[in-house]
Amino acid sequence: DGHLTWAKELTEGSIETTRNYEEVLDRKDVDAVVIATPDHWHRQMVLDALSAGKDIYVEKPMTWSVEQGKEVMAAVKKSGKLLQV
Repeated sequence: DGHLTWAKELTEGSIETTRNYEEVLDRKDVDAVVIATPDHWHRQMVLDALSAGKDIYVEKPMTWSVEQGKEVMAAVKKSGKLLQV
């Protein structure tokens, strides 16, 4: 919470902050997202972002296993969106 408060103060309240990534995915004015979260969240957030029609930059590792990687790559192909790791 401290970082969110600090970001608001730094920008004099000109930015929106949230602890719920799904609120960001629901926004129509957001075309792409950066996923820089703990590793165990990467797969699910990537899949959710693709379902929301967003392009994605995700920090490594993209997934925890080869099987999860195959699932993500199939979702990327189906979505037609960009994914960069």
